[in-house]
Amino acid sequence: MKIPPPANRNNSASLPKGPLAAEAAGEVSYPPDLQSRYFDICLIDFEADVFSSVYHNPAKFAPTAPQLSLSEKLGKDLAELVHPDDAERFACFLTPQALQKSLANTPTFTAQALRIRAMDGAYHRVQVVVFPAPGRGSGQMYLVCTEDLEQPQTADAISHENEVLQRQKLDALRYKAVVDHTRTLVFEWSGKDLTYLSLRIPELLSGNYDGRNPFDVWREDDVLYVGDMEAFDTCLARLALGIRSGEMTIRLRRRDGQYIWCKVTYTKLDDGESNERYIGTLNDVDAATRSEQALRMRAEHDPLTGAYNTQTFFEKIDKLIKSRPNEQYCILRFDVAGFKAINESFGLEEGNRLLRGIARLIRQRLISEKEIFARLTADVFAVCLTGGSERSLHFVQALSLRLDHYSDTFRVKLFFGICPVENPRTPAHILCDWAYLAQKTVKGSDIVNFAFYDDALRKRLHEESYITDQMYEALEKHQFKLFLQPKVEISSGRIVGAEALVRWQHPTDGLILPGRFIPLFERNGFIMRLDAYIWEQTCITLRTWLDKKYDPTPISVNMSRLHFNDDDLPSRLVSLMNKYNLPRHMLELELTESAFFANEPRLVRLMDELRAAGFVFSMDDFGTGYSSLSTLRDLPFSVVKLDRAFISDGTTNQRGQIVARNTIALAHDLDMSIVAEGVETKEHARFLLNSGCNCAQGFYYSRPVDTAEFEVLCFVQEKAFWVHPQLKADAIRLGLPISTEAPIREY
Repeated sequence: MKIPPPANRNNSASLPKGPLAAEAAGEVSYPPDLQSRYFDICLIDFEADVFSSVYHNPAKFAPTAPQLSLSEKLGKDLAELVHPDDAERFACFLTPQALQKSLANTPTFTAQALRIRAMDGAYHRVQVVVFPAPGRGSGQMYLVCTEDLEQPQTADAISHENEVLQRQKLDALRYKAVVDHTRTLVFEWSGKDLTYLSLRIPELLSGNYDGRNPFDVWREDDVLYVGDMEAFDTCLARLALGIRSGEMTIRLRRRDGQYIWCKVTYTKLDDGESNERYIGTLNDVDAATRSEQALRMRAEHDPLTGAYNTQTFFEKIDKLIKSRPNEQYCILRFDVAGFKAINESFGLEEGNRLLRGIARLIRQRLISEKEIFARLTADVFAVCLTGGSERSLHFVQALSLRLDHYSDTFRVKLFFGICPVENPRTPAHILCDWAYLAQKTVKGSDIVNFAFYDDALRKRLHEESYITDQMYEALEKHQFKLFLQPKVEISSGRIVGAEALVRWQHPTDGLILPGRFIPLFERNGFIMRLDAYIWEQTCITLRTWLDKKYDPTPISVNMSRLHFNDDDLPSRLVSLMNKYNLPRHMLELELTESAFFANEPRLVRLMDELRAAGFVFSMDDFGTGYSSLSTLRDLPFSVVKLDRAFISDGTTNQRGQIVARNTIALAHDLDMSIVAEGVETKEHARFLLNSGCNCAQGFYYSRPVDTAEFEVLCFVQEKAFWVHPQLKADAIRLGLPISTEAPIREY
């Protein structure tokens, strides 16, 4: 036989919660609708060892003496009523442990069939149905209903009883013995009429509930937390569409003014009538919700700043952009310049205070819920902003300005990379990577602290990646070739030196000029390996010429400032020259003047050691840096190479002429040789000659050529470059050496 469930089968929380002895004494009567089903109903409490009779029909079975305890009743039933063959099974069934285990699988009710003795002495088959009634303390309270299975009953009657229970018409037992003793608060309405409201709802929550639907009260009386209005409206919209059930977790205002989290559900009841009837439940889930939120906070946020962590940020960005693909977004990535030094100099707590301050400033400048930010690593932040480039620039400027005045003891400077979101399907972590690539292009700059990731940057980065992927293989396969550009004595046309330059003979791209790869190599450090390779190729070339009995001139080789981080530099260069048995002065070490920002003791020491070992230093691109004069004063240079800007300016305007002439005179006064770069015309050469500079390098004489062509140019023909008659006349007037040999070529 099917055992009917309690009034709301799907809501185990609607079962009784507390003792019902008082109600059983007279306040609650057994509904007539159940008299054909159960002959005995009682509440039992294992913890208190108490049973309370709610109803008993004495027609066939004798009632239990009311003064007995629960354990005494169970012992008396086993001894006097239960069939001996069923006694052990009954004793095992009606225990707290057995009931908890059984109800864990079927939380609504559990049942056990057995035989008990009737008043006529015969044994009847009965069904004992147990419903959980969670107590206020232990949770070991149950509603026990006993049914005579041998009592004749029609199928129609049973069906009718099921409908009665399911339609919630057991008002006295359901609302008094069940609803009022549970933490689940119940309300019921039909159409616009409130038919039932748990008394505890108006006791707990603010608002006027006099005959009003709680949904209306919460909205109209400002009980609902404004931030949960969207969730509330969504639930009501589902209700209006005829969706039979729903739930929402929202914040409602208590009588004391505090908001608590509540879980609200509703279910439509099918009663076969035209009126739409609903039953709703309300549970206080504030503690559980806040605990869950705390756990989620720890899982999704950076504990120091409260910003999202990396994983959560990426997930939210992906979801946000895909949900609103037509909106404009920019991803910003930035960090603090020299943050490690701040920690080391001022302590970790000061560094943490700075990070919290940055997070606070970011929050102040986010203008909508669609703008979020994260702390990716130590001092690295990422921000998602709405709008285009203008909005991002405003954010960068505002944040940078505030941090400029952050501290009187140290400077806070941020460097930003900005990546506009062009394709909503691009993953967030890729967008952040692109923003980082843009950021790297300005890192360390004193002029600008932001850069956009755009087509130009994308193309440049692709080019750099292409070169980086091949540079080691190119070095191993000797694709880097030594080229030489002559240094020429202007008055005579004789070759008096050369500068070693590098070209990349690519197997598919052909000859690649250094402008495509040297700046990248200087940034990624590969320049040190390339320099060392060119040094050795230069030594090999010089050794070959000496072995051919030629009289080669010194060759200057470029040297990155990175080499001076190596204390073994002097010994490595000495070993190289010894390897090829070359005089030290034959390898002239050329350093770019713009690379020197300060004359560190290490730099001065290593240059002094190399000079003492017989090496000669020349300063390249003189005049392009900010410390030209102090560099001449403090560092042991023997040769100065005038930057091409001096030459072009010196021939086009008077101020340029004055600067160039005085620079040349200064080099002579310091007993330095001087070479002019970028000489491309006769006018350039004539200006230099008359200004006191008799050595030139540039396209007027020769482009850089490979070693074979240079060998022919310098040693095989043994002829000087053609000297223009005007230059020759100036040289004779100045008493400078001239050549009488036939020229190599005429211009």
